[in-house]
Amino acid sequence: MNTILYPDYINQSGIILLDPQIKSDAQLLMRLNDLPMLVRLDEIESQVSELIKLRNPSKFFTKEELSNRVQDFFEIHGRHDYGNWVFYPWKNTLVHILPEEEFIQVRTIRNQYKITQAEQKKLAQKIIGIVGLSVGQSIALALALERGCGELRLADFDTLELSNMNRMRASIADIGLKKSTIAAREILEIDPYLKVTVFDEGINEENIESFFSSGGELDLVVDECDSLDIKILLREVARKKRIPVIMDTSDRGMLDIERFDLEPEREIFHGYMGDVNYRDLKNLSMKEKVTFGLKITGIDTLSTRMKASLMEINQSISSWPQLASAVFLGGALGSHTARNILLDQMTDSGRFFVDLDELIQVELGKISTSPTTNPSNLDESVEREYGLSRELISRYKLSEEELLSIVEVANSAPSGGNMQPWQWVFTKGGVLHLFHDKKRSESLLDFKGTGSLISFGAALENIRLTCLKMGLAATIKTHITEFEEEKIASIQFDGKSESSISDSYDYLIPFIDSRLTNRLNEPRSPIQDSTFEELSEIAAEAGFKLRIFDQEEQIKGFAKINGLMDWVRMINVEGYNDFVKEIRWDHSEAEKTKDGIDLETFDLDVADMAALKMVNNAKAMKFIRDHKLGKGFTRISDNTFKSASAICLLTANEFSPNTFLNAGKAIQRMWVHANMKQIGFQPVTASLFMYHHLLKGDCNTFTPFESELITKSYSEFQNLVCKDKDEEEIFLFRLNVTKGEVVRSYRRDVLVTLKIN
Repeated sequence: MNTILYPDYINQSGIILLDPQIKSDAQLLMRLNDLPMLVRLDEIESQVSELIKLRNPSKFFTKEELSNRVQDFFEIHGRHDYGNWVFYPWKNTLVHILPEEEFIQVRTIRNQYKITQAEQKKLAQKIIGIVGLSVGQSIALALALERGCGELRLADFDTLELSNMNRMRASIADIGLKKSTIAAREILEIDPYLKVTVFDEGINEENIESFFSSGGELDLVVDECDSLDIKILLREVARKKRIPVIMDTSDRGMLDIERFDLEPEREIFHGYMGDVNYRDLKNLSMKEKVTFGLKITGIDTLSTRMKASLMEINQSISSWPQLASAVFLGGALGSHTARNILLDQMTDSGRFFVDLDELIQVELGKISTSPTTNPSNLDESVEREYGLSRELISRYKLSEEELLSIVEVANSAPSGGNMQPWQWVFTKGGVLHLFHDKKRSESLLDFKGTGSLISFGAALENIRLTCLKMGLAATIKTHITEFEEEKIASIQFDGKSESSISDSYDYLIPFIDSRLTNRLNEPRSPIQDSTFEELSEIAAEAGFKLRIFDQEEQIKGFAKINGLMDWVRMINVEGYNDFVKEIRWDHSEAEKTKDGIDLETFDLDVADMAALKMVNNAKAMKFIRDHKLGKGFTRISDNTFKSASAICLLTANEFSPNTFLNAGKAIQRMWVHANMKQIGFQPVTASLFMYHHLLKGDCNTFTPFESELITKSYSEFQNLVCKDKDEEEIFLFRLNVTKGEVVRSYRRDVLVTLKIN
């Protein structure tokens, strides 16, 4: 049908409503009846019978009695001329319906007395604006079904796509239509007397005043749009006009209520967004949308599967997921809340949840994530417990002050995950022994204790340099001959001079205390070749080779390789549990345990920080693991690598306990040397430890899927570094030039790590 023939009769939503008792309407009705292929639906008797029953609620009619009453009714009211006819051009359908007042009475009779007649009349005077019609369509439908208002203003510029049809009620024949058109048609097919005003270009700066005020001021705004700038703009105008705003997020039944009508000074989004202007939020990328979106919702309030899905955005999915069940729940919550606000039965602002997963429990399994922070319990007899020989004695007996000072400096050494796996034992013979406290270090990234051995080497180097400073002659004897032995080394103190003892690395002594891990990600800056040469000389003197990669393409290659291994670590059960044990999720936890890695030391944007916090949700991670998701983990450390001035690989000619112990000594020297020259130093060795696990250890540590990812990563690693066949990769680290303030990691109290007999 060409509806342009009847422009005066087509309302704003595209229907034609005709009263046959009006001459012009009767003439047009005759013309419509002549349309080819017209579908004519005339069930006026059924509607009148319902009207009769409504007016006689206490009377029971037999079928014959009711039929007679309907006939009597039409003897008074001409059948064809009674009521109205509504034409739906998109269906080429003409429908006979009751007059407006009677139609509304019959259609809403089942609302009584959950909504009283007086309340229904009050709601009929209200105007509700809905922006965004993916989720908003369900709210609009629920409002229309209950007749929770007299006018709906629907705004959405978008058209229906096939991917919208997991949550929107529409036909595949509607693909390409405006969402506002689909929603308006659905409502008008339910109730053609309900006023529906459509803003099919969405909301913008030019039309927002019309949306709020043209034809009467809005009484309530429902925000379900995706554009963050429009979300802010809606609230700015609503606050100015003192109009309440509600928003459903279709996740965990989260509903926001902002009563700007009662609290005109109330902060937008409860203050979660801070002081932000809508113009600052235009044309955002998906990552930026997620970042600001998480400021609104908060990562901690998201459902398990939404947290898991965040890791997949721009990886296996292009946007955040929404389910019909959650959207329909939002329709119910939105309609219910709107009614209570408009009837003055609710005055609160705030954030509310109706979480179906909590109400209907689904057990997904639990993974223990409690950190190991308690020190080892030591027996009273140190010699018996540790199998110490009484033959080892020191010619010089340290004072308690000297002992504590030495151990404190030793404990400042770096360790994997800052778990500080050392146990010091000071015997009556004046010998300081170093043992491996395995309960603190057992992890996927401590293959055969190699990571801990590097830490022990660094701690022993700190002791050596500190003794030089104190003028103490000391002999360090290493005991470990096989991987995973607990007895590492002993230090005998032979004598003390009045001045410090000279050594080729004594220049590092003043800088030991300032050594730290620098995780800041600032733009790449070049490092002088002379610095690389100095670090290479330190490595070579200890028997190691330092390979330096400072070209941008090389660094991007490392970023890709490391990203794959980050993914493996997070989906591997052991790797995941280790990671959660290492991280201190807030500063107070780090301050309390004095170990682990404080989340504040990571230089991450809001989206990546949120993704990292999501890891602390065992259910979300199990879902990711079970479904081989989590590809988003591959990008978390991108900035760590891409901001690097250089990536450095330390290699050796053999894979032995002493190799790693000596590597720790060399690494500590290089680390302090780099920090002394204002160059940041950060270990990025996790991938190497996992390579070692797969190639030299138990391949059952990994699932076939994880093994495949590791093998792929290692192949790319080999092609990138081009090391000799007999070279063993020992340690990988990042160098970068930064000027920002770095948060230092805590250390456990000396007396917690030291046993004095």
